[in-house]
Amino acid sequence: MAEKKDIEKLIVHNKKSNLKNHWNDAFFYNTTKYSGEIKPNELLIWRSSYFLRGVYPIFHLTFDQNKKLTGIKKEKNPYHKFLNKITMGFLIVMISGLFLSTDFKMAIIGTFGILVIGLLLSFVLGKAKKYETKLLTDELQRDIENIELINNPGLTDKSKLKQEKIKEWTFIKILTRFILYPFCLFILYLCIQMILNPDPNHQRQILLGIVGIVIILGYLTANITIIFKNLIKDRNYN
Repeated sequence: MAEKKDIEKLIVHNKKSNLKNHWNDAFFYNTTKYSGEIKPNELLIWRSSYFLRGVYPIFHLTFDQNKKLTGIKKEKNPYHKFLNKITMGFLIVMISGLFLSTDFKMAIIGTFGILVIGLLLSFVLGKAKKYETKLLTDELQRDIENIELINNPGLTDKSKLKQEKIKEWTFIKILTRFILYPFCLFILYLCIQMILNPDPNHQRQILLGIVGIVIILGYLTANITIIFKNLIKDRNYN
């Protein structure tokens, strides 16, 4: 197994894992991997992701008494936790504002619309986060394997082994797309109607319609792009 002193060399920026530092890291794509915090028997390592920036994971590496790597865990960074709390507070304020500024019926409709858009946005970002977290995890594992190869030249280079294919047509994925794609098209139709035929008494419908279209198209584009990327990777592995 790789030793702690060797993995420490991967850390370009040694700093505390706190809200301030992760806040700063969230606003740019870190191409000089990695940032990290060095502790006596553990390392915290991270780098910002390409699309999501602030919701990258922290890799928590633990070591035994001989400073040999014993495990790697992933955890949310402080900025990501803070962002979740801000988002939840914003939703509560928006929904409360609807009930205070409109009649009960419109407040219920508006709340339903906000929740639907919020769930779709959460789903889109969740898929993107899962995809980018896998890329970052694979990258760190390759870096650690390279350290092991340098220290032990006789080991097999795992990075050259045939990689496991990403299955895009499992039953669960097909069923999920069979349900979500028509639902997205239905929501897209409603959003277009909100823009073309808005209720004169509720001008916010146009804004909600635009936001809904952006989210739906963003999800469909991201999902289809990921499918094609994985299919191309599988073809290259063959």
